[in-house]
Amino acid sequence: MNGRKTGLNKRFVSQTALHAVIIVLLFIMLYPLAMALWDSFKTDYGYDMTKWYPTMPLKISNISKGFNITKTYIFNTLIVAAAGIFGMLFVSSLGAFAFSKTRFPGRMVFFYMVLVLMMTPAVMTLIPAYILYKDLGLYNSRMALIIPLWTSACVGAVFLLTIFFNGIPNDIFESAKIDGAGLFRCYLQMALPLSIPIIGTIAIMQIIGVWNDYLWPKIVLEPEKYTISAGLIQSFTYEYTADMPAMFGSYLVASIPLIALFVFANKFYVQGLIGASIKM
Repeated sequence: MNGRKTGLNKRFVSQTALHAVIIVLLFIMLYPLAMALWDSFKTDYGYDMTKWYPTMPLKISNISKGFNITKTYIFNTLIVAAAGIFGMLFVSSLGAFAFSKTRFPGRMVFFYMVLVLMMTPAVMTLIPAYILYKDLGLYNSRMALIIPLWTSACVGAVFLLTIFFNGIPNDIFESAKIDGAGLFRCYLQMALPLSIPIIGTIAIMQIIGVWNDYLWPKIVLEPEKYTISAGLIQSFTYEYTADMPAMFGSYLVASIPLIALFVFANKFYVQGLIGASIKM
């Protein structure tokens, strides 16, 4: 009886310690977000007085100022995301369908090359990519951001979609071929509709990537064409000082589209992750 009681006490202590660690980690993760939120509404004096807790009065104009400055960058980001991700999904889904449902010489060799590219750090190609796009005359062009989405961003998407397509029974496509459907029609009218969840997941991941991309736009674009992450730093940082409350207000404005996207597309995002993991 005493041994059982001792075991229960040890389990209680271990569970309490685990919960304490989780609470501390959650606090470390969430407190900077809360700090950014209330710093968005501080006055300059309130921000200089303290950054660690809310102060009064609130300065709502930080949000409108942030929106007026970031709206151009948000528009640039939306153009790049729409054109780049649409092309990326088409190329990657077409390539994944070929890997999964067709047989051609060297198929597995090419697929293993895709896996190798997944493990290659992007920074290794940073300077060669800059030289390439500059020599192609694409410096300070949005195409310098869109084309990498059609190429480099396809690598992970091809892998995920190939795994997903492998889980679709071949009998469905064989029946369609008997009825006269060609390979492209099987891809367009059967494979794509069945893969909407994983396509939605990939699209959300890529939109977040475009939104958070800072280094590449700074390298290949002039300030007037910056996307949101590069534009925020450019707009509010000066030689000796920065308008920090307005900067935090801009971060809040820039976060709203992503938050709205995740809220409305959360169902597809989770379904795609679950579907891909099951088929693996």
